[in-house]
Amino acid sequence: MGLLSIGYYYREFDGWNSIDSNLNLFLLINLNIILLFLVALLIVRNMIKLIYERRQQKLGFRLKSKLTVAFILVSSLPMLLFFFIATGFLRNSLDSWFHGQFTVALKNTAAVISNQEEKFRDTQIHYSKVALTDYLKQIKKSPLSEKAPKLDWYEALLTKYQFDGIIWHNSNHIPILKHFQGSQYSILWKPLEEQLPQNKSSYPFFTVTSSEKEEIHRVLLNVNLDGDEYYFETITVLHGKLFNDFTKAHNDLKHHKNLLFLERPIRTSYTTYLLLFTVLMIFGGVWFGYYLARGIVEPIETLVEGTHRIAKGDLDFQIDLQVEDEIGMLLDSFNAMTKELQQNRKKLAESRGELIETNAILEARNIFVELVLQNIQYGIFLVDNSGFVNGSNPYLNKLFRLKSVKAGGKHYKSVLQKDQIAYFEELYEHLNDSLDISIKKEYHLLVDKRSLHISMELFRLTSPKKEPLGRLLVVENLTEIDRLTRARAWREVARRIAHEIKNPLTPIQLSAQRIRKKYLDQIEDNKLLDSCTATIIDEVYGLKNMVNEFSKFARLPEINPVPVNINKILENVCNLFEPGLPSSVVLKLIVDPDIPELRLDEEQIKRVFTNLIDNAVSSISNNGEIVVKSSFLKDLKMVSLIVSDNGKGIPNHIIPRIFDPYVTTKREGSGLGLAIAQQIINDHGGFIRLDATQKIGTKFKIELPV
Repeated sequence: MGLLSIGYYYREFDGWNSIDSNLNLFLLINLNIILLFLVALLIVRNMIKLIYERRQQKLGFRLKSKLTVAFILVSSLPMLLFFFIATGFLRNSLDSWFHGQFTVALKNTAAVISNQEEKFRDTQIHYSKVALTDYLKQIKKSPLSEKAPKLDWYEALLTKYQFDGIIWHNSNHIPILKHFQGSQYSILWKPLEEQLPQNKSSYPFFTVTSSEKEEIHRVLLNVNLDGDEYYFETITVLHGKLFNDFTKAHNDLKHHKNLLFLERPIRTSYTTYLLLFTVLMIFGGVWFGYYLARGIVEPIETLVEGTHRIAKGDLDFQIDLQVEDEIGMLLDSFNAMTKELQQNRKKLAESRGELIETNAILEARNIFVELVLQNIQYGIFLVDNSGFVNGSNPYLNKLFRLKSVKAGGKHYKSVLQKDQIAYFEELYEHLNDSLDISIKKEYHLLVDKRSLHISMELFRLTSPKKEPLGRLLVVENLTEIDRLTRARAWREVARRIAHEIKNPLTPIQLSAQRIRKKYLDQIEDNKLLDSCTATIIDEVYGLKNMVNEFSKFARLPEINPVPVNINKILENVCNLFEPGLPSSVVLKLIVDPDIPELRLDEEQIKRVFTNLIDNAVSSISNNGEIVVKSSFLKDLKMVSLIVSDNGKGIPNHIIPRIFDPYVTTKREGSGLGLAIAQQIINDHGGFIRLDATQKIGTKFKIELPV
């Protein structure tokens, strides 16, 4: 539309003179610019969309980008080449149009017309002056005077100088006398409407009055006649072919001038059309590439979405796209695959149900076995055929003071202690030399200065196919059984001793007292009697005390627990000892106020701490310190009670048997105090042990449950 409008206006130059036509051209150019902007906006929109998809890592953005860029290059390079070539042709054409031979011819024509008009003007001015000179030669009077030339003279003058009319004006430029070649010229002539020049140097004055069919050339000369100012005017009418030629030439020159004024808008408009066409082709390439990429990527996106949904377990998903090319075959294969997967999933679900049931049974068995291993009061130690440890239970780790061992982590030689390795290898060799499934032996071990009596049984592990899998060591701690057996035996011995000895002690004591009372004063030399009877009485008293201790050990009363404050019990025991302590011995009591009340037999607990503090006092020969301390172990829900001293301590050879009956380090001790203390603590569900790591003195630690 813009090209047709420009061509139309170019053929009809008359319209270029109007403001409306220039405004229409301006609006047309701006409309082209707006259309170009919209096309560019669409291109930018597609590019922004591609960039957004690239940043979002949207599926298919690489393929879309590659195809779009490829079509941009394929479409833009030829179009850009076309644009530059067409722009060059357009520029050359417009240069030839506006600055070529046609423009030169018009300029030459303008020069010729200008020269001819100047010639017309100069000729008319010259003849006007000559005609005025002829008039002045005849008379120097007013043209209205009686002596003025008559009509014949004017007609001859008009013919002579080829004027079409002569007009006299007074000083006010009012016509006073007119002579014309014909009446048609008198009609054409009109008084000058514009202000004539007042300055005399401006005369002769030449002007042109134009109409549709002719052009009037007018020359005014000023002259002074009889002291008055007059103006002498001659006219020459240009009409006919000459007038038409001049008029057409003027119009052509005017149109060309207007066209030169519109040179830049025309160049801009045509360039805009070419640019718009180029951008449209580029946009077509972008859109076609984007459309083609979408047609390729859309099935792939659907396929990827299907794979994601299948990965999440949605095997009912089917792709409904109807594509007739190779991608369609791929989609059909995908649908067939999903159906097959759905059938396989049903079979797997059935198999999975069976496996879950089987695994549940196996898991229950494993949990049961694990619980048994964790809580059984037997040590379990498992090694493979190469001697690497496959596991051990907490009881064995605590018994042998081992760290928790991961399966397949270490060799048994780097886990067990020296004596333990020797006993294990002894059993291992005996089992290899025999055909038995297991072999069992008893050993005595010393672990952290604590003597243990253990039973070790080694089993041969084989698979159902009789393949060797390793060895299983089962350890039983017989130490407590031995202690209870000995305690039971000693209690029976103590009961019989107390029964057999206690009966004759009273008659012996009474007899010695009677002899002493009856004969001590009658015999002069009574020293021997006094000494013998006193010895008998003292020894009997000592034997009675021993028999009483035996009786206590043999018949300990059952505990009667009630809620009590252990700190108060400790304070009462310490208060009993403080008055009778040697000045060189210091007794310290450190209690934890956060300890809750415990269910204890107060009298029996007092007996325990009385015995421990008494032993501590006996072990200190010089300056010493005894510390009694209580603390609350919240995490373990246990109360820890410690009695320590810095005395002479306990010999190492006695430490393993320190809680056995009749084991003592004191000369006059019965050896039953710690045995009774251990029995009382055990009856309360607690533990008492000697801290063998104590380098100086003795440290007993008691733990009671809350």
